[in-house]
Amino acid sequence: MKNYKTKDLIIQNILLLIPLIIYGLYKNGYLIYEKKLISIVGIFKPLYLVLIGVIIKIIIDLIRYKKIKTDYNLVYSVLIGMIMPYNINIYIYIIAFTLLYILSIFLEKYLKFNKVCFIYLVIILINFLLNEYTFKSILELKYDYSFSFLDLLFGRSVGGISSTNILFSLIAYSIFITNFYYKKDVPLAINASYLLLAIIYFLFTNNSEYLLNSDLVFGSIFIATLPMYSPYRIKEQIIYSILIGLLTFLLSLYFNSIISIYLVIFIISLLANIKKIKITKVVK
Repeated sequence: MKNYKTKDLIIQNILLLIPLIIYGLYKNGYLIYEKKLISIVGIFKPLYLVLIGVIIKIIIDLIRYKKIKTDYNLVYSVLIGMIMPYNINIYIYIIAFTLLYILSIFLEKYLKFNKVCFIYLVIILINFLLNEYTFKSILELKYDYSFSFLDLLFGRSVGGISSTNILFSLIAYSIFITNFYYKKDVPLAINASYLLLAIIYFLFTNNSEYLLNSDLVFGSIFIATLPMYSPYRIKEQIIYSILIGLLTFLLSLYFNSIISIYLVIFIISLLANIKKIKITKVVK
């Protein structure tokens, strides 16, 4: 029964991510092609990134298990491709993803950490060291845009290549909450605590740029709730979520508002090891 429910949630995750990937193809593919800034092959970059991760996962499965496993690594592979910056170099992505995926398999024997955030953070660090530091697409670099609230809601903001559509993320959340095994309180607490600080900041500074954060919404719904890396007890979920929301906002002010949620989730996932170490010492 447990395996059945896990597979059910994995399949649900994949299905709910598809509309966001399609929107990524439109925003970071077709719209750029329409301006004649990329070739027709370039339209499919958001899809390539997802498929690369999935194919690498399948190859490693076949080597390790002699079969393809339907596990959360499939979801992780899709998510990592979706939150990559537009300017990610495909060759860097293939090499880095493969090495980091294998490395994470060994590290997870000794440490608990959010695999999605770990692989993501290292890849973009490598990419930004070798390429221009930006999340903007070719189109966003070429033209200055001023978007309305609705534009931002529908995903016209700068962010991950397939993670900017807030409306689709919210629709996914409304479907997720019907699943008993989905941690529905986590996204609510993350966004509520983040928005509280964002609104206070806006009232004092009249700066509204932090009020809508597409990667915060996406990350809180799809990544902060991953079963292996988030608490099971409700009280712990609330504390975990509030910490993510508050720290993400504070980090956004001084760092990068797109990366911040993933960095915070990764750091908090590492804190679980401190608890584990203490328990091990007590048992000994």
